[in-house]
Amino acid sequence: MEMEQERKWFSWRRLFLTIELLFILILIIWIEICLFISGPNLRYEDKIATQIMTIRANHQNIQEINRHVFSYVIYSGHDEEQYYWFNERGEVLTTRKMDEVDITKADYEAKNTYKLADYELKIGYGYDNPVYIIENKDFEIYLDMDTMKRVFYRIKGEVL
Repeated sequence: MEMEQERKWFSWRRLFLTIELLFILILIIWIEICLFISGPNLRYEDKIATQIMTIRANHQNIQEINRHVFSYVIYSGHDEEQYYWFNERGEVLTTRKMDEVDITKADYEAKNTYKLADYELKIGYGYDNPVYIIENKDFEIYLDMDTMKRVFYRIKGEVL
């Protein structure tokens, strides 16, 4: 009699149903992870690629497009004659001729005014104008490209 009760409790059909439900649950969890974790990131990367393609379509000779985020998103690049700064729609915000961009002057400021030895010097966009960005592991300094005045200073790790 005990043997019959044990057999009623166990069923191959129940076992396969349980395994099938477990498989469906794992599949649903995996799909949710793919959609809600990688989905927004893929859309974000696609948006950036579209913005860069828009800039390249309007300016075929442009080289080295860089994305810079400060108060808003700016793209910068250059051709043989001048530097360009673009907004997110690919519209030109401003330009500078190559001889107007003096990296050596910004390098001099970094070494002599701010007494830096280990830093990276880039071109970006500040509040309203193109800037030189002096950055090292501890802080960032933005110097206005035309006046060489400091327009922004941030110690890394500090909350703004």
